[in-house]
Amino acid sequence: MISIMDKLNLVVQKLQQENYDPIIKSDSPEESAWKIITWTDEKGDECRIFEEDIAIKDGSLAWFQSSKHDNFLVKIYENDSSFSWEAVTYNPFFGCYCILLEWYKDHLIFIYQEKHDIYICAIKNHHVNYFNYHGEDIERNGNVIAYDTYTGKNPEIVRLIQIPELIELAPITAAEAEERGLIPTGLNRPGNFLGLK
Repeated sequence: MISIMDKLNLVVQKLQQENYDPIIKSDSPEESAWKIITWTDEKGDECRIFEEDIAIKDGSLAWFQSSKHDNFLVKIYENDSSFSWEAVTYNPFFGCYCILLEWYKDHLIFIYQEKHDIYICAIKNHHVNYFNYHGEDIERNGNVIAYDTYTGKNPEIVRLIQIPELIELAPITAAEAEERGLIPTGLNRPGNFLGLK
């Protein structure tokens, strides 16, 4: 398991190779404080990457960054190539934030929330497939994500999607979802709730 500082230092090295001058900051003086990489781009904008928005696996590196002009960007470095994708947002001024960035099987799974929707993205070979829904209730167990929308709520059923294929599965009952650890709840709760269980 790679440490947080090792992850941050790998990103800093990559940014330095691209002629940027990144620094690692903390959001408070405590040892457990969140770490953020910041740098100024060629447009004079401050860019930032939060420590949880970095994914590394077998020599592949990805991160989610934000800045004024680039808006919200996923950058991927693998197999001596790079790829950038700007997150789809209804209102870039409102912003979006990363819920999960993780290498899963041979895909980069990127889940984020913007003003109205949650997007579940599976990225492979410079191609982005995504599924989005209007809501914020979500849960993950292995390769299955449970979600509920703002409209059409039915407390008796739970909607499912399988990653990395982004295949919509047949809904299950709330009782089945509870047995499988797939009751979707709101995003305003502590912990890394979308990691592998």
